[in-house]
Amino acid sequence: MSGTGVESSTRLGMRSTQVTGLEQLEPISRAPTALIIARRIRDAMLAGALSPGTRMVETRLAEQLGVSRAPIREALQRLIQEGLMENRRRGVYIRELTNEDVVDVYFARTACETAAAEAIMQAPHRVQWEVLESALSSLERAARSSDLRSTLEADRYFHEKLVEAADSPRLSRMFGTLLVETAVCIRRLEGAYDGGSHLADEHRRILVALRSGDRAEVALAITAHMDDAIEHLTGVPTMGVE
Repeated sequence: MSGTGVESSTRLGMRSTQVTGLEQLEPISRAPTALIIARRIRDAMLAGALSPGTRMVETRLAEQLGVSRAPIREALQRLIQEGLMENRRRGVYIRELTNEDVVDVYFARTACETAAAEAIMQAPHRVQWEVLESALSSLERAARSSDLRSTLEADRYFHEKLVEAADSPRLSRMFGTLLVETAVCIRRLEGAYDGGSHLADEHRRILVALRSGDRAEVALAITAHMDDAIEHLTGVPTMGVE
């Protein structure tokens, strides 16, 4: 066999060895239905259509979504692992957040949004500032209308766009779960705020600090905003800074 033949044979052998590892993966026999179901339930929670304490009945969900109970069960287990639902004696329920849960949600959000802000300030030329400005304008309009539900929804949208601006898929995935938990919190916020005008001011402070690249002010503004939400939700004053 010629040298070229040996080299060719060697290369083929290497390729065969590399492919062998992939052969250990089992073929996907069906679409990931459970993932789609979990996403739809999260979306319904985010929209406020499903309230804390709601029992998730497998048979009713299967009938509503037109699927068997198996992917429903798998989707619910995934949501339990994410902390959005819990097992009780009579089935699976959407979690009702305690004060400790609320504090932890906003603690995690502070860390997540501070990281997003840092990424934004490291590459401000890549940020679509008009998207954030538009989100803030929507919040300001909602606040002026004294429509608290719309104001809180605009609040959530602003933060969603802030994290998206960091251009980090993993950070966005983490934040997605936190947003659903925030939606559960919003149910309590609707009865906790008398008005939403100050929310617009808090968000304007965050955006101005971001655009100026003032890291210290950004951290202070985000922390103050989260502390304000915690105080309104729990009635317990925080030790945050202004």
